[in-house]
Amino acid sequence: MATLRPVDATDASPPLALDPVPPAEAEYRLDAGLPKRWTACALIPVLPLATAGLVVASIFGLFWLLPAIVAFAALLLWWTAAYGRRYVATFRCVLGAPGLFVERGVWWRSQTFVPRARVQHTDVDQGPLARRFGLATLRVFTAGSAHSEIGIEDLRHADALRLRDDLLERHERQHH
Repeated sequence: MATLRPVDATDASPPLALDPVPPAEAEYRLDAGLPKRWTACALIPVLPLATAGLVVASIFGLFWLLPAIVAFAALLLWWTAAYGRRYVATFRCVLGAPGLFVERGVWWRSQTFVPRARVQHTDVDQGPLARRFGLATLRVFTAGSAHSEIGIEDLRHADALRLRDDLLERHERQHH
């Protein structure tokens, strides 16, 4: 839910400016080490494929292909790290009095707002790799059928737990 705010005559913006971000009680960021972990995970498929390509090119005498294979693998790893840095930089998760606002994406951007009153329950999930790096996914389930779940991946585990507690604690106070 975005709020419209009036604009005074000295403001250079249009007559009505859209301000989708609620006033922040707390802002949560993704872990800064996430791009390095994404790059390390990209090594899992890239390294064997590049190695296989180098072996096949060597067997068939296509030595001119060797630098191209190495360059392509290096470019793919560089792109993964650059994309990860950009994703971390553009991610916003703001908890305000009216609810939770999440903005994310590099090429395809999304903005999601969940009013506190619509929060049904939450889950904090950790797989083995996420647990190893101290990360978690917070799932917020809302009332309604369409878009009834929002997942916020790669939060620090402590942040995911704090955000979960803040969402539920505020929600329980409103109804009791």
